[in-house]
Amino acid sequence: MEKKFRGEIPFWLKEKENNIVYVCSSNRNIDDYFYVLRDFYDRKILKIKIENEIGEIRKYNYDLLELLKSKEKFIILISMELFLNKYFYETDILKVSINKNINLKELILKLEKAGFEKVYMIENRKQYSLRGDILDIFNENDENPLRIELFGEEVDRISYFDINSQVSIEKKNNIEMYIDSNKNEKNFLEIIEFYKSKVEYFYENKEMLNYKLEKNIFDNIHNDINKEEELRNFVQEFYHKATEIEIQKFSEKELKEFEIIENIKNMSMNKNIKIYSEEEARYREIFKNYSIKFEKYPLFEGYKKGKNIILTDREIKGIRVKREKKEKISFKYQSVDQIRENEYIIHENYGVGIYLGLENIEGKDYLKIKYADEDKLFVPIEGINKIEKYISMDEKIPSIYNLGTRGFKRKKEKLKEDMMIFAKEIIEIQAKRAAGNGFFYSADTVWQEEFEEAFPYVETPSQLKAIEDVKKDMESGKIMDRLICGDVGYGKTEVAIRAAFKAIMDQKQVVLLVPTTVLAEQHYERFKERFLNYPITIEILSRVQTKIEQDKSLENIKKGVADLIIGTHRLLSDDIVFYDLGLLIIDEEQKFGVKAKEKLKKIKGNINILTLTATPIPRTLNLSLLGIRDLSLINTPPEGRLKIKTEYIENDKNIIKEVIMKELSREGQVFYIYNRVKRIEEKKNEIKEILPNYVNVEYIHGKMLPKDIKRTLLNFENGNIDILISTIIIENGIDIENANTMIIDGVEKLGLAQVYQLRGRIGRSNKQSYCYMLMNDNKSKKAEKREESIKNFDNSSGLELSMEDIKIRGVGEILGEKQHGAVETFGYNLYMKMLNEEINKIKGIQEEKIEIEDINIKLNFEKYIPDFYIDKDEKIRIYKRALSINNKKDLENLAYEIIDRFGKMPEEAKGFFKFLEIKLKCKELGIIEVIEKDKKLYLTFLEERVNIEKIISLIKKSIVTYLKIEKKIVYAGDIFDFFSLYEENKYSNINL
Repeated sequence: MEKKFRGEIPFWLKEKENNIVYVCSSNRNIDDYFYVLRDFYDRKILKIKIENEIGEIRKYNYDLLELLKSKEKFIILISMELFLNKYFYETDILKVSINKNINLKELILKLEKAGFEKVYMIENRKQYSLRGDILDIFNENDENPLRIELFGEEVDRISYFDINSQVSIEKKNNIEMYIDSNKNEKNFLEIIEFYKSKVEYFYENKEMLNYKLEKNIFDNIHNDINKEEELRNFVQEFYHKATEIEIQKFSEKELKEFEIIENIKNMSMNKNIKIYSEEEARYREIFKNYSIKFEKYPLFEGYKKGKNIILTDREIKGIRVKREKKEKISFKYQSVDQIRENEYIIHENYGVGIYLGLENIEGKDYLKIKYADEDKLFVPIEGINKIEKYISMDEKIPSIYNLGTRGFKRKKEKLKEDMMIFAKEIIEIQAKRAAGNGFFYSADTVWQEEFEEAFPYVETPSQLKAIEDVKKDMESGKIMDRLICGDVGYGKTEVAIRAAFKAIMDQKQVVLLVPTTVLAEQHYERFKERFLNYPITIEILSRVQTKIEQDKSLENIKKGVADLIIGTHRLLSDDIVFYDLGLLIIDEEQKFGVKAKEKLKKIKGNINILTLTATPIPRTLNLSLLGIRDLSLINTPPEGRLKIKTEYIENDKNIIKEVIMKELSREGQVFYIYNRVKRIEEKKNEIKEILPNYVNVEYIHGKMLPKDIKRTLLNFENGNIDILISTIIIENGIDIENANTMIIDGVEKLGLAQVYQLRGRIGRSNKQSYCYMLMNDNKSKKAEKREESIKNFDNSSGLELSMEDIKIRGVGEILGEKQHGAVETFGYNLYMKMLNEEINKIKGIQEEKIEIEDINIKLNFEKYIPDFYIDKDEKIRIYKRALSINNKKDLENLAYEIIDRFGKMPEEAKGFFKFLEIKLKCKELGIIEVIEKDKKLYLTFLEERVNIEKIISLIKKSIVTYLKIEKKIVYAGDIFDFFSLYEENKYSNINL
């Protein structure tokens, strides 16, 4: 037996000469050791633990085989649960190389035999897709799916592609892929020794491993004495071969000493102290003139070895050091509100109609729309951005007019009057806020930079943009009123933390106003943890505090001792006097009542305001609407964040037990939502009855004492509670990374927004999370429709569609009820377009004379994407993306992306991109019409945009002729050649 501190283990392992198998007592230890080894050990490291996916055992098996067959030195970190598993030691390997032939039919048969599912677009492992000459395969042990492009039977290209963008990211000349397993299984020791002879084995915390062995026997071996004996013998054999590691810890006394800076300074007189931290520069400042070493690195835990003491933020600040999952950043293009056949759409000129699909007329695609009395409208594909899905509240059937009547036009004109008034209000607010009567905050200090570097995750692109927006506002001197809108768990709080730090650095007080005591406590803990190394005083004001504590806080606020004040409605009381309030942060403003909002208006005055909300607001409500407040959207999920899987399950004890045990088996925790306070104790007993005795079940609800809620939540966060039964009190602000399963009992009694917010309490880490809704037998049609909407939460476009009622309410909150009606009538895009037109009219800004869809191009070639090349639903997305592009470079990038995803373009699709390229160039040059007739081109310019001298020069050289009456220029030749001649510069068109 050897004794080691947790923090020392990865450094100790990396010095070993032989290959190593190390059995860990917890998933957390595996992650902690793995991240350090990944940064300091230059050989192979494999971690095997129950984590996040169906089929992951096979993935680990493939990874294990690959590692054992290689000649590299390795360390395997494995959980006891998966150490007890059996593994196959041989498998079929698919080999593919550039310029070599493959038998496609044979390959697809192999894939299907191995259980691969055929889909159009790959989304998950064990799927394949065949689109023309493109074969996509997502194997179980690959990080990214594989793309093979064929030329007949010859392999033309091999690449891995990004699952989100579907774009290739890494080219390969050849690959080997495990696609099937045989049934020859061995236990873990046998498979290791089948391939390797020199391996050292270690295990830690024998007592915990024995507990996991008993749990495994209890859960998985049902009275099979032979199997049980086999498993026990296997574990004993392992213990005999391996070295036991006893994990040591700092004593409570030592930990208390480390929390006091002076104690560390004194210790450094006779001990060798080294501090590992992301805030290394700040520690250098704190321990200046003391013989302490520093390293900028987020080590998870400290240790001591002889006279050497290694300290981390865990010991000094008392916080857990978190590590981000390092992955490639991928940008998933935003899915549009997908228009589908036989559904309502709205056209900005003709109103609501029924979309009937695409129709090809003379080599060009048109959108076919039905209006009243069977009237049909054929919209050229370039007019797709004038159309969007029509969404109504309360499922009202919209008014559909005849094409020839003025019904829609009249309605549009009437609502435009309200819009004009609103546009004037917007301009007044813009002028008032831009006047610059606010406080000019300083540029970022060194402390700000160090503080931000200590953030333990990788910021997402949209999160960084929001942070930048806020800082610009604060430094500009204008009165900030910015709304940060982002999905649950997308990092809004970090934006607020950085803004608060910036304000405090300029000696301003900051208030964080929240709707619930639970959320106030959660924020207090989070801000305290982030600000611990800095001279910042935080006060909390809520009903949890005693009268004496509240009086002391009020005094500190008044005297300016308190830098940051976090609280609920209590902060709006008349007895609060601020010393110098500079920034007000409001979390979930929509949760405050009318009285609270009135008091807020009085507080606001000239201070900067930052509002955080998870209410989904459409991204089209963007910075062009500067009206009531500026808007920053955080719409990129954090790296490694997986979509929450949502399922409806039977309200059956055995199924509920299975779901709970599945989560507990990977050392996770479970939220059980039950919104009935009177029966919650009874529900706790019901749940306890179906589970083993070692499972700890507790509950919370809003009628409990705040201190009891706080204590229970803390116990849950620290892992002392396995299942937390709760009412919807946890809807906001609870952030527990290890809770990744939620069961919602009584979902039919909750609103869509509530379900969405509750569901956001899980999926906060890089583990796969699951939300289970218990089914009610007596379902109304409305409940069935809501069930469908909830199921759609799992895909982004489905989410956008099913959340429309919440989005519309969100718009109402920001814009007011009158505008809410206009948004409901026109949809977001049309509403925004009309509002911007009104604002620009008042400001006297000229609209652009040429819209891309208004340029009339009639050239004799086919210009559409055929169905055999791209599926019709995907084709609409591509059309929508292509037609929102306004420059040649982006168009070229999209064309190459399509070739990458779907293979070589047919002539019709090339024609479509050529057609768009011509339109973009015509818009740039001011050409509004190009018609091809008898091998000649007839071009019409906007009079104020034409270069008269250039045209005269071309006429003199007999290159073009001019038709005076028609005001057309005639050119016999290729349109791209004309562009070159007109600009006296060789035009280089997109080469497809």
